[in-house]
Amino acid sequence: MSKKEYPVVLRFEGMTPGDLAGYEAHRLRKGGDLGHVDRKRSGLNQRLLGENDWAETAQLEIQEIRQEMFAAELDYLERRKDRKAIKQRLAEGPRDPWRASRHGPLREVILTANKEWFEATEDSDELFNTQREDDFERLAIDWLQTNFGDDVIHARADRDEQAYHIHAVILPRAAVRKYGVDCRMLQPSVHPLIRNYETAQDSVGAQFEDIGLVRGERRKQAIRDALANGKEPPAKRRHVRPAKWRQMEEKRLAEEAAKVEKRRRETASRAREAGDIIRFSEALAKGSADDPVSDGDATAMPEMLREPTGPGHEPSKGIARARKAFRMAFNVLRRRARKEAEATAAAQVASAVEDIKQADQTIVEIAVQLPKGLRERIAKTRRKLTAKIMTLDPSSKGRAKGRNSDETQM
Repeated sequence: MSKKEYPVVLRFEGMTPGDLAGYEAHRLRKGGDLGHVDRKRSGLNQRLLGENDWAETAQLEIQEIRQEMFAAELDYLERRKDRKAIKQRLAEGPRDPWRASRHGPLREVILTANKEWFEATEDSDELFNTQREDDFERLAIDWLQTNFGDDVIHARADRDEQAYHIHAVILPRAAVRKYGVDCRMLQPSVHPLIRNYETAQDSVGAQFEDIGLVRGERRKQAIRDALANGKEPPAKRRHVRPAKWRQMEEKRLAEEAAKVEKRRRETASRAREAGDIIRFSEALAKGSADDPVSDGDATAMPEMLREPTGPGHEPSKGIARARKAFRMAFNVLRRRARKEAEATAAAQVASAVEDIKQADQTIVEIAVQLPKGLRERIAKTRRKLTAKIMTLDPSSKGRAKGRNSDETQM
């Protein structure tokens, strides 16, 4: 089984002079993101390079460079006798001695490796072996000083976070020809390893290979190979600062917890609604079986299905939903019952009308045999009675003609 390989981790982070105060506050564990810090181990942190007042000294040097460049600019304008420009620049004041960029003129360097690599103790019987930390520190200081020289104004080792790591700050001093003289300014690209990330990864990989660490993933080469072979290149990896990552992770965990709590509440709410519906249904079934139908109306709505009114009558969501469902079903049944009742009544009326018709025919047959005077009286009475009775029969429309012929025969 092959031995697991651990890469040495190198990152550059842009900084501005205004970031130094916050950087120092975090270094001294007096500010910044401290949620991940084991305060019991903060005493093990160690300053490796630079004096204790390095940040203040750096600020003073940057201000000095700013004033030097401003003086050189004013001398240049004076030599050109450009009074208007001199007046304008005096009003504006000194400018920052670096080219504006989103990264800033300074660089923070972070060097570390996987926590598992530092904790491995197979070469020693000591439980708390720090040999790997010591070796890593020695090689890191050598690499920083070899590649950045005196521009490494600060370096420290942190042992109170998840994995041992080293922070360093680079003040990239450069000399440029400007305003007819040599001027100092801050220029990160003066250092080849800052200018070329892949070269920096190669350099740090070679530096730490003697203690078993390897170079990090060659992502740019992988992209070039993929493009050359007509394949989809791997997605560009964007580094997120630890503090930002922890903030994002805390937000993600909080959102997940909120979703879990929402699902729990929804489940509990549905369970309560189901219980309410069951109890409502049981109460409705019991009430409808025991209560007499009001006013003898088989289609009268039970009291429990009616909308509650007045204060203190707000039902639970479960009961409200059950009441609505039952009321809709009850209305359908009620309409069906009314239609069935109307159909039954119509059949009964039709049967009665048919009986009346038969009786009327009998009267006609008898009246034919009576004297003319009696026939006329019966015919007159029959017209009034028949007119009222036949209104009950929808099929009687248009039958007046037939009725008149019967009367003529009488």
